[in-house]
Amino acid sequence: MKSYKPLLIICLWLGILGTGCASTRTLRVPGEYKSIQTAIDAAKAGDTVSVAPGTYLEYLALKERVTVRSNGTEEEHKNHTAARRTIVDAHGELKPVVEGADGAVIDGFTLTGTGRVDHHVPGHPHGVQSRGTSPVIINNIIYNIGSTGIGSHAKGDKPAAPYIANNIIYSNYGMGIGNNHGSAATIVNNVIYSNQELGIGSKNGSHALIQGNRVYNNGWSGIGTKDGAFPSVVGNVCYGNGTKRILFMGAGISLQNTYVPLVKDNKSYGNYMAGMGMRAGAKTQIFGNEFYKNSTVGLAIMGGAEAIAKDNLIHDNPLGGVRMDSLSKAQLEKNKIYHNGMGGIILSHQSEVSIKENEIYDNLGAAIAPTKPGPNMLIEGNQIHGNTPTAVGPFHGQGAPMFMPPGGEE
Repeated sequence: MKSYKPLLIICLWLGILGTGCASTRTLRVPGEYKSIQTAIDAAKAGDTVSVAPGTYLEYLALKERVTVRSNGTEEEHKNHTAARRTIVDAHGELKPVVEGADGAVIDGFTLTGTGRVDHHVPGHPHGVQSRGTSPVIINNIIYNIGSTGIGSHAKGDKPAAPYIANNIIYSNYGMGIGNNHGSAATIVNNVIYSNQELGIGSKNGSHALIQGNRVYNNGWSGIGTKDGAFPSVVGNVCYGNGTKRILFMGAGISLQNTYVPLVKDNKSYGNYMAGMGMRAGAKTQIFGNEFYKNSTVGLAIMGGAEAIAKDNLIHDNPLGGVRMDSLSKAQLEKNKIYHNGMGGIILSHQSEVSIKENEIYDNLGAAIAPTKPGPNMLIEGNQIHGNTPTAVGPFHGQGAPMFMPPGGEE
């Protein structure tokens, strides 16, 4: 993941929200205040609540433009040493461990211990909650939350635009990070793993920047987008997702019923289903990614989905490099598609595609294998070599499973 400069980023973020970086007071816990919350309540905008190592059995409501920071050097915050020794435990309460506030900062804590709830019911609490607020959430460890680790939601006409960076988020009952209802989170350089459902989820008009995260071993997809969300997904590494074996939601990156402006420079490998899967009318541009060694296919474009895929590496997937099905459409240009089983590009059920200037080689199966292709199929300028049994021809792996039956389970 790319490095970043936390103090500069916080300064810029707080500047946007209308305050400077200089704090007016430092309130110390437990030296001056017995609990973190009493110090927050006593603080004013620009103050810092400085928290000594220890375990604090409470849950926190942040205050606008107040920084809550564990003791430690910048390096100890960056490598999570400060977070490991400074713990806020909600001790089973059905409340957020941290409730956000505009311009507030929560920096360098282990946040854990909320009670388990059905996180599909509207209004459920998250571990760190940003409902209509825009806090800075950095350098924390967030685990064993009874719902989603971090939740970002607009609230009525009040937006949510949290900055979420350099956190470790794992073993939460719902998602690692959830974006909903028009939220505009910035999610960068986090490590997100072993959550029950998605690593990072977006829906209902949310438009996050999801960049530079490592997302792995989550129960559903690594990064999942649906129902009108439109994040940008750039430079992430997604692997080993789909541990709960839920069909379509076993991809490194999955899209359904939405338009995503850009999926770029990601690596997605070793996932239970596809490196990337699209269905239900999803649309996107897929540039410069690498999809490899997934359990089924590299890139699946299904169920009326539409994509422009250019300059990607798609290799070593046992059930095909690219599979298209069910009235899907794509422009496949300048990709390298190689060492896949069952074929390089497999088309069926009236898919429409332009296949131009790709290098398709050494696949076990045809380079381009159309079965019931759509009426519009353009193939030109490709470099095709070393494939078996033929360069362009019918798919010979009869009976092999497709990536996902149309209308299947999430």
